Amino acid sequence: MTLGFVIFYRVRELSPKELEDSKKKWEDFKQKKWPKGVKLVGEYDHAFGIGYNGFFVVETDDYETFLKFYDSFRDHTRWYVTETRTITGVKR
Repeated sequence: MTLGFVIFYRVRELSPKELEDSKKKWEDFKQKKWPKGVKLVGEYDHAFGIGYNGFFVVETDDYETFLKFYDSFRDHTRWYVTETRTITGVKR
């Protein structure tokens, strides 16, 4: 069974330096700390129609793998991502 997760995120207002740092740290996270078993399906800037700055979609084969990933993701981005909202589904 494959689980899909749409993770909406809200970013606080960042200075140009903070914006640059956040982008570098996100790329570093994806390249060096992204856990096996979590597939990044896509990243999307803007989430028109709702109050979030963007979202990304991931897939995993089990919920425990997602929870480990999510904890790591939030620890890494907590300084600039103020809020997230996650929608979960099961792939047909």
